[in-house]
Amino acid sequence: MSQLENFIRNNREEFDGEEPSPRVWKDLQKQLLAAPAPVKKNNGGSVITMRILKWSAAAAILLLAGLGVFHLTGPSKSTGTAEVKPNEDLLQKINPTYAKEVYHFTQLIELKQSELKQIEKDDPELYKQFLGDIQQLDSSYNTLKKELPSNPNREQLLEAMIENLKMQTELLNQQLQVIQQIKQSKTSNNVKTI
Repeated sequence: MSQLENFIRNNREEFDGEEPSPRVWKDLQKQLLAAPAPVKKNNGGSVITMRILKWSAAAAILLLAGLGVFHLTGPSKSTGTAEVKPNEDLLQKINPTYAKEVYHFTQLIELKQSELKQIEKDDPELYKQFLGDIQQLDSSYNTLKKELPSNPNREQLLEAMIENLKMQTELLNQQLQVIQQIKQSKTSNNVKTI
């Protein structure tokens, strides 16, 4: 250890016992308030003030937070039926209850379509047939959705869209029941052979 460190250790109480006068603190405060923001030079030699850095960091955080929220609430990447974002603002303006129904049905349809997709490997022909039936209803839904902004009878059009989504849900339920029956018959045949 150096002599300075030993001296400080031995005389610590004397150093800690005294405080600077209030005048020293006032002078420091005046200097800090009068001094411009600290300046930092980066490797390129350009001058960047701390305020700019703080604002840049805040903007970056807000941008990342906004992207995160958009990613969580943005349109889903579904394959096919009834995209979740059919003029959501327009639907809310026309009838918020209908907008909620449309959202509910589109989520339900997407869920059922993902269940249906599971049979694609086992029975591709049946899957193609089921998919063709759904695509017919889906094309009708998309036509209605395109007409919505320019149609004067928006409430009726929304009711037709919801009815189409109900039919898609019912069709998917029937298709899933057929798949369930096929699986049950296969398992009962397997049990009989054993």
